[in-house]
Amino acid sequence: MRTTRVFELANRLAAATGGRARIRQRPGGGYLVEAELPAGLTGEAQRAVLAVLAAADRYGHRFSTTTQRVWAEIDEESAP
Repeated sequence: MRTTRVFELANRLAAATGGRARIRQRPGGGYLVEAELPAGLTGEAQRAVLAVLAAADRYGHRFSTTTQRVWAEIDEESAP
């Protein structure tokens, strides 16, 4: 089930960043998971974040002058 995958990804992302991961349902279907990247993330933590993002259907990075966030999208599973 995709929702299990979404929660697993969010938990892994939260553990890797040492913060909170936010889950939102996308209007067109599927889920968006976002987490803020803290300053001074260790190399090991960076690799953990990348491993989590690689498990998503799509992922990316947003930054501004005050924060950096990573996001991951999980598509809804099609009915067989």
